Amino acid sequence: MDRPTALEFSFFVSLPVMLTASLYTLFKSLHHHDATSEIGNLPTDAHHVVTLVIGFVVSFIVAYAVVAWFMNWVRTRGFTVFAVYRLLLGAFVLWYAGHAIAG
Repeated sequence: MDRPTALEFSFFVSLPVMLTASLYTLFKSLHHHDATSEIGNLPTDAHHVVTLVIGFVVSFIVAYAVVAWFMNWVRTRGFTVFAVYRLLLGAFVLWYAGHAIAG
């Protein structure tokens, strides 16, 4: 299997897991009797519900665009730049965490 196909397959395999986890968290939040939940304060009026729906739609569109862009990037340029970026970011996070713990 070539890399772009493997990338597409990994995204498609992750979709049911992410969807199930999100729906489970939403279910727990809606059936919890507390005012606050894992996803924050639950909407109490129409304005908050509309705001939540708008946020969901915008985040879905942005996520879809980013995934499409990234898959196109991998098809045309490969993983090298992404791998270097991840290694540098990981090294920075470890360095920052070490300094935050030390002092």
